Amino acid sequence: MERREFIAKSALSLVAASLGAGATGSLFAAPPAATPQYRHGLKQATGDKGKRISLAFVIYPGMTPLDIIGPATMLGGENFDIHFVWRDRNPVHGEMAHVQFLPSTTFRELKKVDVLCITGTGNPYALLKEHEMIDWLHEVGGKAEWITSVCTGSILLGAAGLLQGYQATTHWSMIDDLKPFGAIPVNDRVVIDRNRITGGGVTAGIDFGLTLQAELAGKQSAEYAQLITQYDPHPPFHSGTPQQAAPELVKSVKKMVFDMVEARTPDWQQQMKASVARMQRYNKA
Repeated sequence: MERREFIAKSALSLVAASLGAGATGSLFAAPPAATPQYRHGLKQATGDKGKRISLAFVIYPGMTPLDIIGPATMLGGENFDIHFVWRDRNPVHGEMAHVQFLPSTTFRELKKVDVLCITGTGNPYALLKEHEMIDWLHEVGGKAEWITSVCTGSILLGAAGLLQGYQATTHWSMIDDLKPFGAIPVNDRVVIDRNRITGGGVTAGIDFGLTLQAELAGKQSAEYAQLITQYDPHPPFHSGTPQQAAPELVKSVKKMVFDMVEARTPDWQQQMKASVARMQRYNKA
């Protein structure tokens, strides 16, 4: 393949993933030899050897673009039928107003998937009011083979009653807010606990995507995706975690995050309490 063709196909794959255009094929997909290697019973669950695994990304207003583009790129399309689900099919604006996502299906239309994934946002507390979405997560997540998230998406999984008694991670600034939902916070890049996989903040979605690819399609498939995307990070600075960054920087960033939350969702603490009560009702039902 010539370099020009490689770049063109790479760009098309990224556009398809970011716009929710229904991933049916990708330069970054698993190699043919790895395609049949479904694990954890999913091959048997789908019944048909040639059938791809169904994976749903929940999209919503204000979501962080890289949270979904990173995993979608690493997962490719050959092993998966990827759905982008929201309450309707209208374009959804991400956290950056100039980035839009196009739903491929709706909550009413999609009632079962093999793998459920919800990605994050800088203000998950505003999404706790999205009861239709939370109800859908609870219903569909209860039937999914794998229940997963990136960044603060795990707070929304918690609100749906899907993390009680499970180890999980999220963005470092909000990790303590997993506790009210019965989750066991683990400050790590990617956390696997039984059939739950949660990724840390934003860029951890790339590691999450590779981890999920390895779990579902084997290590060879994940290594292929990592190599073809040249994922070998060498950050120019060493301030990517609270443990690495200067204490004053950590304090400043956390204050900025919650100043933004307070400005946009002044009742966020009440929303948390209401969501915990709602979660408890799920578990009693």
